[in-house]
Amino acid sequence: METEKPQPFAETVVNNPEERSVFKNRTFLFFLFSIIFTSLTTPMYMLVEGWYVVDYLNKPAMLGFVLMTTAIPRLLLMSVGGVMSDRFPKSKIMFLSDFIRFLILVSMAVLMVLGLLNFWVLLACAALFGIMEAFYWPAAGAIIPTIVKPGQLRIANSVNVIIQQLGSFAGPAFAGLLIAFGSFQLTFAILGVLLFLGAVCLFFVREPFTASPKQQVRPSMINEIKEGMIYIKKDSFKLSIIITAGIAAFFVSGPVSVAFPTLVKEVFKGDALDLTYLQTSFALGSIAGGVLLGLFRPKGSLAIWAYSAFILLCLGIVGLGSVNILIYAIIISVFTGLLSAYGNMMLVTVYQLSLDQDKLGRGMSLFTLASTGLYPISAGIVPLLLTNGMTISSLLMLSGSIAAIILLIVVLSVKGIRRGPQAMEQG
Repeated sequence: METEKPQPFAETVVNNPEERSVFKNRTFLFFLFSIIFTSLTTPMYMLVEGWYVVDYLNKPAMLGFVLMTTAIPRLLLMSVGGVMSDRFPKSKIMFLSDFIRFLILVSMAVLMVLGLLNFWVLLACAALFGIMEAFYWPAAGAIIPTIVKPGQLRIANSVNVIIQQLGSFAGPAFAGLLIAFGSFQLTFAILGVLLFLGAVCLFFVREPFTASPKQQVRPSMINEIKEGMIYIKKDSFKLSIIITAGIAAFFVSGPVSVAFPTLVKEVFKGDALDLTYLQTSFALGSIAGGVLLGLFRPKGSLAIWAYSAFILLCLGIVGLGSVNILIYAIIISVFTGLLSAYGNMMLVTVYQLSLDQDKLGRGMSLFTLASTGLYPISAGIVPLLLTNGMTISSLLMLSGSIAAIILLIVVLSVKGIRRGPQAMEQG
């Protein structure tokens, strides 16, 4: 018997008019509550892990090794996490990931009390934490289109990015206060509690999961990963979005991560307070970008809006490299943060709408891999360029210009971008 081919979400927009607000969706609200806890915990963990190595273990030279131990398993297993998200309910994968990470963090707190949390034990915990994230994030990226209606994706994604931006801003500050006025044991324990609360919220997420048609022989994990790659590769529109995510990570995220402290020190001759101004302005701009995406409905091709935001972002990076007065850099930082959040979430929405329902997990895992995999490579290359005579201002202007040109070529070359999913949606 021939099975019906799953349809992309974009094709169901017209046939599924919105009957109620996304904020009346109980399942989506429980998902949001879980994301709040996880978005706080992940940046908090990274800060606490790093400071534990530098301060408590007194091994600053080994910090990069520890961070790599967390990042490498996450990158290597991201595609596997995508396949698992297509095979099993995404909320259950997220629940298990949160719960296992809760057990890891509580174990770290207990081991530290016992005096057993040495460097090698920390390394093992870091690897396990990274493995669990490899399964969590593809599922988290793929679940939203299954629990909200297609026309609500824009608002759902904008709320999601606002929460994650607030978490990335508030999480490290909260972790710093816990370490300063408490202890590492207390901080690890509180991180565990936050993840436990996230897992509890996910227990109440009820996603409509349809198992794949039964086959005599299920394709192997490797074959399903290959199938997902071929699925993306044969569609120039989907492939262009993956390429765009990689370009943004390599030419924008990597240089910008190094740019702020270097600009403050070398160009503006400022101090830590000036660095805080720059970083805060970017974070506030990111939040504003999420709010803008939720409040205003773009007309026409959503992909054109996404690419326009990214090209303007690249020009903003060029502008950041051309100024030598702090207040101008702060203003540009606000707008680059806004454009970054707006472009990212619009691109995610467009990409989700283009995917077949049975390939959401694999599709989102490739998107996440592209947007995060090239970032550490770029962040590693930037210091090498700076130590070999290139100034941070020249680097920003060069990387922004190259990215803008590549994206413009992509827009002009891929017809699907100009057609793209249309803004046929309701709030």
